[in-house]
Amino acid sequence: MPELTGVRSRLIAEFPHAVAVVDDALEGLSGRPNVHLRPIMLLGAPGSGKTRFARRLTEELGTPYELISCGGLSDSAIAGTARRWSSGEPSLAIMVVRRHECAGPVVILDEIEKIGTSRHNGNVHDVLIGLFEPETSSRWHDPYLQAHCDLSHVSWLMTANSLGPIPAALRDRCRILSFPDPGADQLPLFATRILERLYIEAGHDPRWATPLEGFELDVLASVWTGGSIRRLERFVEGLREARERARRQQ
Repeated sequence: MPELTGVRSRLIAEFPHAVAVVDDALEGLSGRPNVHLRPIMLLGAPGSGKTRFARRLTEELGTPYELISCGGLSDSAIAGTARRWSSGEPSLAIMVVRRHECAGPVVILDEIEKIGTSRHNGNVHDVLIGLFEPETSSRWHDPYLQAHCDLSHVSWLMTANSLGPIPAALRDRCRILSFPDPGADQLPLFATRILERLYIEAGHDPRWATPLEGFELDVLASVWTGGSIRRLERFVEGLREARERARRQQ
């Protein structure tokens, strides 16, 4: 278990708009010999940073994880299929455990409300309910292995844009944490970090990212007043491209 005070400080520095979410997510970990989270559902608007937070939380806790997009996810993808079928494979959790050689990885289910649009939605929800229950998950029967497996050490994180399509029985087994939108007052922090990340993704040293000028921040503030970080990323990318064009013309 990592030192939680440091984990909290680093997460708050990166997500200053989500202090309450950081504290709620870390609640109950103090004093544990290993990382295990009760099922957590991060509920917030698209682009608010939910998925990145889920990923960064697991990274800071030093826990291996897999990020799974829920669009069109079927019950067999979660529960596994019998080996008699050509497409047979173990359940998702067992494959993650095996891949990382860790009994307690984190599975991040991104946009879990999209499961509700699948024709298998009832089965998928039923499977997840079983996996979220300690009693059931500790004796999980895998159809491919044809054996009972202890999956009670696996942690589950979910993101959701809305709760409507998610059955009450599944919601009741999760800690639902409201993930807020970032505010306009956090523009300098987010814009600077986005700019540095863009330079890194382009293969450059982030120190090449010249600090944003006052007029550049004013331009960003005129088009972004808070809300979607994804939208802010597009604006910062446009600003970076304008910088590059100006540099080439010099």
